This record gives sequence, structure tokens and C-alpha cells, in this order.
Amino acid sequence: MDPRQISVADQPAAAKNPTFLFRSVSVSEEWDHLTGSDTLTTSFGYVEPFRNASTALGFSVPFEKKTTDSSGLQPGDMTFKGQWIPFETAHNGVLTTITLTVPTGDKSVGSGKWSWTPSVAGAHFWGPRFLLAQFVQQQVSFAGQASRERINRTDLDLYGVYSSRSLRWWFNSDLNLRIDEAHQNETSSTATLSYGRGLHKVMGGTLNAAVQAGAGVGSSRPYNNTVLVSLSVVGFH
Repeated sequence: MDPRQISVADQPAAAKNPTFLFRSVSVSEEWDHLTGSDTLTTSFGYVEPFRNASTALGFSVPFEKKTTDSSGLQPGDMTFKGQWIPFETAHNGVLTTITLTVPTGDKSVGSGKWSWTPSVAGAHFWGPRFLLAQFVQQQVSFAGQASRERINRTDLDLYGVYSSRSLRWWFNSDLNLRIDEAHQNETSSTATLSYGRGLHKVMGGTLNAAVQAGAGVGSSRPYNNTVLVSLSVVGFH
């Protein structure tokens, strides 16, 4: 299905399909609680599609603050992402992604490591209202601060979206299993559930809002609990 044939302004839930690439700009605020520390992260992102929306380039810039640190917001790890859809039909799609992570933070925030993350996702659509996707990604560090821990981990994700008949609101779930090869194959898992909806048509696209909550278990979990709120303008031109 060609994203150019979909009016995301009339069907905001289409923005949640990982094999549809739309121009978008976003801002989010995330609170992560991990035993002994809370982190607040404000992120700004942009995605630009190319080649009839079969490829896209994007970046994300986070600013983090730990509640145990007296300093204010500090720049976190920037990410630059390239995406390509090699295959798509009316009921299935494949998305490949390569992400470069650049450490821009100090020793109190971010990973302190340069890393790259190839990933692939396969999605199946049951009509326009429900989809299920499986993601596999491998993140590996290759440079950075010698004092910071190296990164080598595999993430397996099961991602689902259920939309209303009007395709103006949706529920989004994500179940993750992480295997941390850098720490003797320690495993952890996270689960998140979010609700989002289209608020208003903007410049030929849609202004979307979402709220997400989640929890994690396991010794290498990224958080115990998390809450995220976001605003995005999708499909504008």
C-alpha cells in the first residue's frame, strides 16, 4: 500500500504503521524510574521520506536530566536513522533500518559510546485497523569513552496497533525481550501500552498526541517504570 495514497490527515492512525514513511516532526517528554535514580528526557525528532516514501532519513536530539544530578538538562545521545522498505503488499510489509548513535552527553547522561544498530521489521495488516509487527535489532558500540561500558545487545520486539473505525485514535502495545551479550547474556523485558489520537489537521497532515506507560523487569532493564507524552505533526507538506 502506497503511503502517498493514504490521507494521514483523515486517518491519523496510519502514522503508527512502521512500513509507512511520512514526513514528521515530534517532541516528547519521558520519565524513567530505575532503582536509585529518575531520568527526565526531552526529545526532538524529524523524519524526511524520499523515493516515493520507500526510504527516509531522520534524526533525534534528546536532552536528559537525572534527579540525582544538580545540573540541568544535558544533551544526550543523538541518533541518525536511515530507513528502507524493500517489500510491501496490501497485507504485509518489511522495513529495514540502520541507526547511528553519537554520544553528545557528558559522563552523567547518555551512553558515552558511538554505536550502530541494524534492524529489520516484518508487519502483517488485518485491514486498516489492526497490525502486528516483529522487530529484531542488534546494537553494537565501536568507539567512545573507554571508561563507559561497551554495548552489544539484541532486542526482539512484538508490536501491535489497534485503531478505531474512524482511524482517528489507536492503542499501541510493545513487548520487548533484550539479550545483553556484553554482560554474559543477561536478559530483561519491557512492556509498554500507549493511547494516541489525531487532534487537528495541520498543513495537509495531522497533529497527533499520545501518552505511554510501561514497566521493565530483569537485571539489564532500562527502567522499572516509564511514562511518556508526545506531540507530532505527521504527513505535512
